Parts: sequence; C-alpha cells; structure tokens
Amino acid sequence: MGWKDVDTTKAMPMRAVVVRRPVWHGMPRFLKVVFIWTVLLATLPIVLIVGAYVYYQAFGIILPGVKVGGVPLHGLTEFEAVTELERVWNEDFRITAVDINDLSRSWIVAPTEFGLRVEASVNAAEAYSVGRGQGLVAGVKELILSWWEGREITPRVSLDPLVARVGLEVWATQVNVPVMEGSILVEGGEVLQINGQVGKTLDVESSMALLSADPSAVMLDYGFVPLVMETNEPSISDVSATAADVERMLGEVAIRAYDPVTDKLLEWTPTRQEVASWLRVERDGDELHILIEDDRVSQYLIELERSLGEERFFDHNQVLTAVKKGLQNGQMATLRIQYHPTTYVVQPTDSMVTISFKVGMPYWKILEVNPSVAARGLAVGETITVPPADAMLTSPVVENKRIVISISQQRMWVYQDGELFREHVVSTGMAGSPTLPGIFQVQWHYINAYGSRWDLWMPHFLGIYEASPGFINGIHGLPLLSNGVRLWGDVLGRPASYGCIILDLAAAEELYSWAENGVVVEIQS
Repeated sequence: MGWKDVDTTKAMPMRAVVVRRPVWHGMPRFLKVVFIWTVLLATLPIVLIVGAYVYYQAFGIILPGVKVGGVPLHGLTEFEAVTELERVWNEDFRITAVDINDLSRSWIVAPTEFGLRVEASVNAAEAYSVGRGQGLVAGVKELILSWWEGREITPRVSLDPLVARVGLEVWATQVNVPVMEGSILVEGGEVLQINGQVGKTLDVESSMALLSADPSAVMLDYGFVPLVMETNEPSISDVSATAADVERMLGEVAIRAYDPVTDKLLEWTPTRQEVASWLRVERDGDELHILIEDDRVSQYLIELERSLGEERFFDHNQVLTAVKKGLQNGQMATLRIQYHPTTYVVQPTDSMVTISFKVGMPYWKILEVNPSVAARGLAVGETITVPPADAMLTSPVVENKRIVISISQQRMWVYQDGELFREHVVSTGMAGSPTLPGIFQVQWHYINAYGSRWDLWMPHFLGIYEASPGFINGIHGLPLLSNGVRLWGDVLGRPASYGCIILDLAAAEELYSWAENGVVVEIQS
C-alpha cells in the first residue's frame, strides 16, 4: 500500500508531524478492486504450489513426474510403490534367454528365474525421498521440477547367485541338445540315412560368470540372459558309406543252387523288401555295422528248400554262411543241393551186387548204412536204406566241369562251363567185372598206377570210386603189362576192362591234367 503526506501543524502547533495514508486512500473504488484482484492472482500460484507440497508431505505420497525405470509412481505411497515395482519388474517383466553361439535359439523368460530382481523397496524409498528432507524452499523447487520435467530413477538390480545357479541348471534340461549319433534304418526296401548332429550342453559356470559381471546391464540394457553352450560332436556323423553298403546289399541279390547229381543250376532273386528284412544296422562304439538276421534268412531258405521236393535239401548252416558271405561281398551266393537217403525193398533175386547196380551205389556203401544187413545178409521183402544219390561226392564239387560216361554207348563226353569240350571212345568193364553206374568224383591222381592183381601199369590214372574197400576204379590210358605189352588198343569202343574206363593215351593224358579233384563223373548205364 502507499501513503500520502498530511499537514498537521494546526493540531500541533509546537512541531510538524507527517502521517502516511494507504495508497488506495482516496482511490476510486473501481481501481481498488482491480488492485486487489491483481495482488491475489499474482500470489495464487505460489499458494497452490505450497499447498500441493504440503498435501504431498501430509499424505505421504510420491511427487508427480517421479518414475522408476519408466514406471510412474505419482500419487502412490511408498508401500504402494513397492507393490507396483514388484508387479511390473519382478512379476510381469520378461527378457530373452539366448544361446550366444546360435542367436536363433532363444526363449522368453522371467529375470527372476535367473536370480535377477529389481530392488523394489530400495527404488520405492528413493522415489519417495524426492522433495523431502530439504526444507520448504528446496522441497517446493523439487516439486516444481519433477512436475515440469519429470524425475527418472534408474532401477537398482540385484543378483542372487544361488537362485541364478539353480535357474541355469533347471533351464539346462530345456536348452541342452542331445548328441544324435548317425544311424541308418532299413524299412520297406528303402535305406533311410540319419546323419549325426552336434549336441549342446549349457556351461553353467561360464553363464554364471556373464550374469554376475553386470546384472543391471543384463536385465536393463541388453535385455537377455547369455547362455554359454558347449558343443559335443557325435562319434558317428557321416553315414553315407554304410548306407552305400546297404544299398549294394539291397541291389539285385541272386541265390544260386547247384545240383551235382543232375548237373542242374537253380537260381532265385529275392526282392529288395525281402533282403531288407534280413538286414539291421547297429552301432558298435564309433562305427556302424550291418548285421544279417540269421533267423530271417533261414526262414527264406526253408521256403526255397520246400520247392526242391522231399528228396533234396540244403545244409542250413552251410547255406546260411554262403548267403551271408554273398551279401557281404556283393557276390552271388552259390548253394549246394544235397540228397536225403531213400529206401529199397529187397527182391527174391537180389544180391548186394545187383542192388548196388540198380541204385548206382557201391555195395559196401549200402552196408555202411544198413549194419544189420551187413551182419546177417539180405532178407527178401525187407526195406533197406539206400545212401543219398550224392553220397560218393565227398570232396568239394567243381561246378564248371563234368565228365559223363555211357556204358551202353561206350562213350565219354567232357563238359566245361556247360559246353561240350571233348568226346572220346572208351572201353568200360567186362561182364565179369562191370563198371558201376552212379555219381562219382575225381578223388585221386596217379601219374602211373600199378595193378598188382594183373601186373599192369595204368598211365594217367584218375581214381573215381572204390568198387570194394581198397579197390579203386578209375579212368586211365591204355594199360601196359610189365613185359611191355600195351593192352586193348584195338578194342576201344567195347567193354574190355576190369571195371575202369579206358581211353587212348593222348586223351587220358589230357584228361588227367584237365580234371582236378572234385570234378563230378557221371556214369550212365
């Protein structure tokens, strides 16, 4: 307000007194009103701000504009701020766990799973302290600044090592990738290759070290939990070589069976599906091995055997070995057809010699399988066992060579690889010592055998069977008596020998070199 000077000398004659009057004294009423409203309006903001400050202080709530990590806490009590920060940061907030060696592998996680937490109580206390404990002027100033500009408080992050370790160990069960060893499946005739895959194992210690280095940066700046993974190489990775072996085995597999009695070759080609059912690929250490299922191969061979009839069969162990070897080596498996014994009913005119000529088997061989007959002799009408048709084939059979002799035609035919190689005129045994028909083999080679019973030498002698134990019949050249006389050179083509098959000298020498032990000799009646 202002004052005006007033003259008071009349009241106080002795001295002059000056009295100050208000400015509005004598001021028009209109101006007085304007003046009062001007003063009120000028002081109102201050009153409001001071009032607001008193309000926030009186009710214990956080000033406007105060945030913790972007979370507004205006108007909340300190307790309410703790609850809000717990909800936002420690319950709802999510970051990413990342395989640092393969960023495509990531998982959304709660930081608390790895021991990371925002210290809600500490941050709430810091937010509550804004504008407090500084006096009225400083507090009002802080209120104005936080209201106008805002006040951002960086969250304080802590790491609980125990919780972090447990969390990493729990997550390891999800992020670990097991090593996948290479394998091969054989199904429906097809080969399925499964190459090995690298495995991964969470390195808990290294991951802990990265978490502990700067927990705040992990949670607030980076926004991801670094997972350090160790790689584990498979022992078996590339399976292509083994798969190629399986494919080869599944290729056209042929099983061949040779009948040395009939000189017939049978052949079967199992399907891919059938061969596939025989195979299994298994791991053995650092390698894959192709196993052949013996039982399944045997079952297939049993079915083949049934097609041969009752008289013929396979030796299952030998045949199984041959088939497996053929599969493993990529070769055709060659099987040997064998024969079962048969029977014969003794007739009134029979003797062991006549029976042996009827069945094409030396008499002593028949007695071997009929010991009671050997002890007491034959009984008319009894059934005796006849040795198998291949009983005299005791050596491995040479399949691509064969000698065929006809007693009735006095001829010899020599075959190689199924083709006629040589044809010779021969002389077989005389009526008193006939040549025995049957299926035999070249079993002995004597460059010059001596027949002591007749005092003669038999050049290029190929022994083929024992007519009686110790007495060998064979094929040889024209014999030479000890006195130097060459026999039967002019009788070839007629029975003349004591059971052997006679050739001219040149033919006998050639045959001796050509026919190794095991060549089948088929003598026909």
